[in-house]
Amino acid sequence: MDLNRPENPHNRKFLFSVDIMIEERSNGRALEALLHLLNSQPIEDYSIKQGIVLGEKIDTALQEAIRKQGQAKAAPIAPPLANRQTAGTGSADKDGSKPRKAAVTETNPYLEIWDKLQSFQQNNTLIRLTVVKGKGIRLSIPCRIISTDPASDNVTVYHVDEKKVYLLKMNEIDDFEA
Repeated sequence: MDLNRPENPHNRKFLFSVDIMIEERSNGRALEALLHLLNSQPIEDYSIKQGIVLGEKIDTALQEAIRKQGQAKAAPIAPPLANRQTAGTGSADKDGSKPRKAAVTETNPYLEIWDKLQSFQQNNTLIRLTVVKGKGIRLSIPCRIISTDPASDNVTVYHVDEKKVYLLKMNEIDDFEA
């Protein structure tokens, strides 16, 4: 209820079902624009039923990894570079999983954090992010993860207090707690 508008006993409440198209660079940015619009107007409540596209890049990456793994099993040519380098040192595991994991972590140092954030997203867990913005400004944000994009190092979060959506870079996130 808006405190600036007086309560009028003749006013009634109406519910509308609408489709809204917003043109933006990504679904996350379009969702952010929509939530900003809905929160800045005299709208008492809203529910977004569909249109939130999340996890497409994750699904594509998983399918690509499964396809590559199937091709690697069908035609093993030579061991991966990481296995050849560690084979001489004797630090490789029997199944070779440690060097492969090391190679993955070299390409994306935030891999374990991405996994945690994705599990928070799937479980709709309320978390508190500590974010360091420009000039060392630290923010503590109680939020829910809307989407994660490891390819561009972006995390889209919904600030539960301000009811706003923020797009954060992974290097801005200093800490998180569930």
